[in-house]
Amino acid sequence: MTINQLVDIVEEIAGVELRRRYKLDAPKGVNGRNSDNTKILKELGWEPSIRLKDGMAKTYEWIEEQMLVGAHR
Repeated sequence: MTINQLVDIVEEIAGVELRRRYKLDAPKGVNGRNSDNTKILKELGWEPSIRLKDGMAKTYEWIEEQMLVGAHR
């Protein structure tokens, strides 16, 4: 999944469209990372039980709630 794909998910969850600006002359990091969860499944019998988008939506809701509570203090 790319950063742009993550931003797409956030935009959808938040109901916003973000302006994306790219600094193409900035130092480049690694081209990508991959998560291979087969070892954790084999060793611990664990695997993700919630989709990324669903987890991000729950996290967004929690952060939004915390901000609203903080604004009313």
